[in-house]
Amino acid sequence: MADKCNICNKEYSPLCDYNQGRCPMRPPLFKIQPMDPSKRHFYVSLVKSAIRIVAGIVLFQGNYPTAGLLLISAELLGILEEIV
Repeated sequence: MADKCNICNKEYSPLCDYNQGRCPMRPPLFKIQPMDPSKRHFYVSLVKSAIRIVAGIVLFQGNYPTAGLLLISAELLGILEEIV
């Protein structure tokens, strides 16, 4: 006997279309495990926040190119933050 879905109570099928194909009984295509945030992640986050604050201050002073470069660098640090 086939397993039944706990949500829709239908027999489990790889072709299940519950919730636009996101059936909880269907195994995921990729198993992505979140990494434990480390101290490096925390420190990169602090630096990123400091750069954003400085960018805001520079923006109020009217130096738009510098503020833009600071915001871009903060976003690059955000990418680095997710890697470490």
